[in-house]
Amino acid sequence: KSPKHKIMKFHTENKSIEIALRGLPDSSTDELDALVMPSTKKPERFTQRLMLSLDEHMSVKLLMRLWGPRLEFFVRLMLLSTFFDDSLHTAPQFFEHTKKIGEQGCLKWLAATSPELVDIIATVALGIGLLAQSLGSICLLALLQPDGATKALIGWTIAQPVLYAQLSNVEFVAESLSLAGGLLMLRAHLVSEQGWHTGARTQLLGRLLLPAVYLYHAGLFLFSALTSDETSNLAMYFSSLSMFIVNTVMLVGLVIISTLVAAGLKSRFVAVLLAIVNLGFVFYQYPFFRFIWLEGGEWKYDEEKLYNSMDNSMSQVALPTDISPSDLDPFQIYNLHRYYFFLGLSTSGALLLLAQFGPGEIALQKNEILLPLVSRAQD
Repeated sequence: KSPKHKIMKFHTENKSIEIALRGLPDSSTDELDALVMPSTKKPERFTQRLMLSLDEHMSVKLLMRLWGPRLEFFVRLMLLSTFFDDSLHTAPQFFEHTKKIGEQGCLKWLAATSPELVDIIATVALGIGLLAQSLGSICLLALLQPDGATKALIGWTIAQPVLYAQLSNVEFVAESLSLAGGLLMLRAHLVSEQGWHTGARTQLLGRLLLPAVYLYHAGLFLFSALTSDETSNLAMYFSSLSMFIVNTVMLVGLVIISTLVAAGLKSRFVAVLLAIVNLGFVFYQYPFFRFIWLEGGEWKYDEEKLYNSMDNSMSQVALPTDISPSDLDPFQIYNLHRYYFFLGLSTSGALLLLAQFGPGEIALQKNEILLPLVSRAQD
């Protein structure tokens, strides 16, 4: 029995081409068209269209190979920036910090009866913390002994709120938890000796801790939505209603994105978005560089702006019960701004780590592609 013949016609602008094909089933015409005719369908994703457009002018693969290690170093530097800043400013004021731990920190209850013992404990604890921050940050930045370095930094991140009696400062605790989550994700990536299961669980724990600071802000929006003042004034009523709607929308949005990050669903895209938003928030909320300038070889502070900031951007910072914002001098307020700025910068670095390395094996979408791989078309 002779095989079937099928005539396929392909039309161009000037002529028609006929190809006789042997043994081709009738039902495979569409499949043949897909093989012979080049696809004219545009990429569906915006990122893929963008990468293809970029690849027409330069090699994306070469660009990623060249800048990939630099980007990873920069993200690590962002994550470690708060440790570098804290250690550099703690070292020259070491004895002031030990005194603060003894008088206002967790050893306050012992200071009245055993001041010498308090000084010894505070000095030893702060000295260990200073070494953990400085040496741990340098080792992680240089990729030396990442196992011990990450353990030291995670330990100090947990111990610092306790040592300085800042457990009532919810924002500081939430930032510390997010920072610990970033360190855990970095540890899962760098420490290969811990095995597949341990590494996957470490990355999962880091991803669960990462959105802690956003859950804190969601709590602030919830509190604002539930404590709206009642009024009989129509204008005030609509203003209060508008704020209630805004707070509710922000609350729902923060809860959704925190859930996506924790569950590992579209987490890389959400992490990039959160990192950008967080950077904008930090530069707006804690712009320490705007409050100081060098004049005649001496640093000057904008005292009016610094004291006004205590009623605005720094209003949520918890202070000891016997200290009010008016008791702080400009230098102390400036240090608060500087510290929270670098703490927020490190949080953005932790989010970018998630975007760079992915959510890990224990995730709803473990193979999420952030930027599609493209290759230049060959003639």
